[in-house]
Amino acid sequence: MKKKQLLSALLAGSLSLSVAAPALAAEAETAPESYEVVTENGQQYVPLRSIAEDMGFTVTWDQPSLTATVANSVYNVQIRPMAQSASVSFVEGDVDAPVVLKDDRIYVTPDFLDKYADTDVTVDGESATAAADAMAGTRNAIRANDYGVKQSYEYERYEVMVPMDDGVKLRTIVYKPVGEGPWPTAFTRGPYPQQEATKDALGEEYASRGFAYVYQYCRGKGGSEGEYVANVDERADGIASLNWLNEQDWVESIGMHGHSYLALTTWIVGDALPEKVKALHAQCYGVLRNLSVSHSGMVAADNIIAWTMQNCTDVYDYDFYLESAQYLPGIKADDDLWGGNVEGYDDWINHPDFTDPYWDEGCWGDLKNAIPEIDVPVAIFGGYYDHHYEGTIEAWNMLSEETRAQSHMVLGPWNHSFGFATSWKGGENYTYNVDTDTFNWFYSILVNDEVPATGVDAYVVGDDEWVHLDSFPMESDGELTYYLTTDPTESDGTAYHLASEPAAEADSVTYAYDPTDPKLTEGGECLLTTGELRGSNELSPAGYRDDVISFISDPVAENTTLAGNLVADLFVSTDVEDTAFTYTISEVDANGVAHNIRNGLLTLAYRNDRYAPAVYDYVPGEVVEMKIESLPIVWTVSAGNRIRIDISSSNFPEFTSHTNTVGNWAEQTETKIANQTIHMGGDYPSSVTLPTLVMD
Repeated sequence: MKKKQLLSALLAGSLSLSVAAPALAAEAETAPESYEVVTENGQQYVPLRSIAEDMGFTVTWDQPSLTATVANSVYNVQIRPMAQSASVSFVEGDVDAPVVLKDDRIYVTPDFLDKYADTDVTVDGESATAAADAMAGTRNAIRANDYGVKQSYEYERYEVMVPMDDGVKLRTIVYKPVGEGPWPTAFTRGPYPQQEATKDALGEEYASRGFAYVYQYCRGKGGSEGEYVANVDERADGIASLNWLNEQDWVESIGMHGHSYLALTTWIVGDALPEKVKALHAQCYGVLRNLSVSHSGMVAADNIIAWTMQNCTDVYDYDFYLESAQYLPGIKADDDLWGGNVEGYDDWINHPDFTDPYWDEGCWGDLKNAIPEIDVPVAIFGGYYDHHYEGTIEAWNMLSEETRAQSHMVLGPWNHSFGFATSWKGGENYTYNVDTDTFNWFYSILVNDEVPATGVDAYVVGDDEWVHLDSFPMESDGELTYYLTTDPTESDGTAYHLASEPAAEADSVTYAYDPTDPKLTEGGECLLTTGELRGSNELSPAGYRDDVISFISDPVAENTTLAGNLVADLFVSTDVEDTAFTYTISEVDANGVAHNIRNGLLTLAYRNDRYAPAVYDYVPGEVVEMKIESLPIVWTVSAGNRIRIDISSSNFPEFTSHTNTVGNWAEQTETKIANQTIHMGGDYPSSVTLPTLVMD
């Protein structure tokens, strides 16, 4: 058989497989244990079709051009066996593709699959095994970039120990194109050695496209010298490192970026950028750190307590973390439970007042003060269910008017890890790849001298679309108000009716709140460690506990978009001097299943202003008004569905449990049971107000 006929026969019947994400072999069928290896002229070859298909690629054959195509949803590789060459959609120009034809099969080198098909092939004698490259998703984010910048450079990788002002040297990894340069350069620094493979993959992708990529480990981490103390050295070390980079003759311009702690290291040097820094890209980090540490005096346990145990001790275990989060006094958890004092921890949980001078000093003061002084374009990413969400919005609003005018903020339905946190509402347009966005942001500004986007893009949950805004929180154009009543609801006998009009006569509902038996978080927006609870989750039935009081509305007549901060205006009383009231506002579908939209929390000590110092002036038995505001969101409630609000006094472990005693939670040593009363109707029109927006 002639070669042309042979190739036609061997690929004419190729299967056409598709994948939801590029080269994710975990979603493909289980790969065979081994593949045949062919050796010719000392070079080893492996079967193209069987490996590619097992890795989740589509393999097709074009008879007229004698071309085999291996493709996924991001890129394709067109192999021309007769010419021993290939065209790769993410590579500039043709590449060599050594091919052997044997037994009606095309065989290629393992290196070819590694470089161009995200497949790691291991050869052992006459057989081989294959696995998808774990970094395929990271690589493909750049390969799918909007600017279509293709690989066209050879690159080099080397390491430098960069000296800080005090002589400590930090391990710094450099990827840059081979050539004279100078090169636009992306820079990031952080404390997580587990991210090295990801950074290496990004470095390779950037450098092969004419960008230098530099990442550095914070002191005491990942091979850097010195002792790691969370947060405190990041400004001085960041400035020294940027100045070092700025002085390198191979650096033309700099864009600094990072996610979470790596965004902290980006933000905190924002007022001291050397001349070559032209842009920043910061993801999921709040520049007012106290907003993600505590709320109304309650410590964000799943964030700061768990993170401290994971990153500053060697004793972390999830159940042990939950025990630690309930330990009293909280300020002694490190000494009494973790084996010794953890530097910084006592301060982080022991300053609950938003206006406490502690948050204006040291690294937190440096972070806060840097934002208004930033004078380069900034891209900001945040998630509706990210524990840094509130502080991310503050970052945007703290930028100077001039900087904000050339900056871009993206707010989506994500948790801290960019997981889709509202999937039950459906949607396909929620993705917004931050690796792609970072590359394109830097390429546009550093190479083309153009800011690619400005303003705010916010995802509308339920409509599966994005709305472009000039500011955030956005201004609503109406509101929907429901009133708490003691009337039974037709939809659920365990709940009360949430009515469109207040009851004429005053009434009340009571429940007992025991801090030692807190209501557990079922879905939340200030969670970090308890990953499965982050987002809009299915809730327990209405009134599933005696200390959870539920109210449900009639069905909404039409699709209704909520836009902004949801507010519960409650009239309450209790028999203790301080306590907390919490709520969950949810959407109930036609089957009676509720999923949370937003949570809220407020304590009596902060009832007048959660951003002001605590005031312990409550007299037991007194009826007081508490306006509890949620974080903003853009969410469309579907026609026919209902609104539900669950009122309780705890939301653990999203926040620590209020002890029902007076004073700073971190220093409290005992708990009390509080008898809580919600008043409604008459002179006490407790209500829920939902800001609305008419979508074009």
